[in-house]
Amino acid sequence: MDITQIVVVISLLAISTVIVVVGVYLTKLIKDLRVTINETNQIISSVSRPVSSFSEFLMGFKNGFTIFNSFFKKDKKEKDES
Repeated sequence: MDITQIVVVISLLAISTVIVVVGVYLTKLIKDLRVTINETNQIISSVSRPVSSFSEFLMGFKNGFTIFNSFFKKDKKEKDES
């Protein structure tokens, strides 16, 4: 074998090894990313439930005050008309 052929074979082996190592690394990285996304979704859903409940509570509280205020506005209009 010629020196050029030896250099080409060694280069091809090195490049192939690097490509395989990078492929394995990317596969592990994607698996870790999938686990992280699943954990993040669980955290977000566990936070969104109480926030949603609190928001519904505040909307009910606001609606209650609106109804309460509407009773007093009617009384003022009736007094003005008398």
